[in-house]
Order: sequence, then C-alpha cells, then structure tokens
Amino acid sequence: MKRIFTYLLILTSVLLQAQSVFTRIRNNPEEIKKNQFVLDSCSTNNYYKDSVLFYSGYSALKQNNTALARQHCKELLKTFPAFDEAHYLSGLIYLSGKNYGKSVTEFSTLLQKKPKHIKALYNRALAFGLMEEYDKAIEDLTSCIALKPIYSLAYYSRGYWHELLGDYPSAIKDYETTINLDPKNYDAYIGLAYIYQGLKSNAKSCEIINNAIKAGSQIAEEVKDNFCR
Repeated sequence: MKRIFTYLLILTSVLLQAQSVFTRIRNNPEEIKKNQFVLDSCSTNNYYKDSVLFYSGYSALKQNNTALARQHCKELLKTFPAFDEAHYLSGLIYLSGKNYGKSVTEFSTLLQKKPKHIKALYNRALAFGLMEEYDKAIEDLTSCIALKPIYSLAYYSRGYWHELLGDYPSAIKDYETTINLDPKNYDAYIGLAYIYQGLKSNAKSCEIINNAIKAGSQIAEEVKDNFCR
C-alpha cells in the first residue's frame, strides 16, 4: 500500500531497532489488516442446519484453513442460497485471501438486504481501504459509528484512512476519540504522535508517546527516542 509519510533517519543501533518496530506498524498493510480484520458476525439469529455450515466455515477461517472455509461456504451458498450470512462469510474469505474486489461484492450483497450489518460495513471499509479507496472506507466507517457510537475500532480505522488522505484534523479527532473509548489501543497513540511530529509539534508528540507508555504500551517505549529528544 502506498504511504505518504517520511520517517526520521535513525543514527544508532538502538534507534534502528526501535525504528524497525515503528516502521513495521506504520508501513506494513498486513499489520494493519491483522489489527483491523474482525472475524465476528453480528447476526444473533439461529439458523439450525445452515448455521452448522456457516460456523464450520467460520471456524475454519479463524484457524487459517482458508481452503476448508471456502469449501463450507461454497456448499452453504449452493444448499441455502437464501442464507444471507453466507455472503458475510464469503466476504471474509475473499478479504483474507487479499481478493478485495470480490470481498466488497460479497459484503455489498449482504448490505443490500441488511444495511445495518455493522461487521459487514466494517470489513467492507477495510477492503476499500486496502484498495486505496479511502473515501469509500471512511463512508462505511462513518455508517458503523452512526450505528454504534462507542465502536472504538471504527474510529481508529477511520482515523487511519483520514491520515493517509492527509486530513490530519479529522485523523487527530478520530484517534483521540479512540483513545478515550479504548485507552489500550496503542496504535492510536502511535498514529497521533506521528501526525503531531509531522506537524512539527514535537512536544505534543512526545507527550502522547509518554501517555501511551503510562497506558502500558511496550511499543511506545521502544519508539520513544524517535519522538522525545
């Protein structure tokens, strides 16, 4: 994924080690995907026989057995075509396999019938973001937040895509909201600190990193020297 940020040049071996952790978090799409990917259906209905196939596929996906998950999902779609959650499972499988376009299609099929399916909205936003369609990702996450105003992960994700678009005021607001809702979301501190550093507000950036350390972030301790000089 394209990045629009420039990182500080690190001169010592200790700082190089810290920078490698920081760069991995901020630059690796797979880290973002791992942190944001929510394998969790929001449906609470009981589907009996069709649910057996759904949860078998869902369980296989959580165990990283994509082939088995795909097999269960294919059988589910064929045997129970009216079972809407099959499209959610299919979307997760495509998302896991980095086929973001088909993932969006599956989530969209479900959302046409269940527009308030918050997990489908969230994961479609992730797929849009990984395709660099940041505006669409932000739109879906805004819908998530409208449905669940305390959805801290949606605020964090929306802040991240705002950051990539260069909309720093919106990103700052979302990261701050994330921290207020979930003080243990250490990625939000890192994102916030990096924005302030880019805005030449070094004292503020250092303050945020220290707050992250107080909240229990080991990563913040490792990268502190990047921000506090």
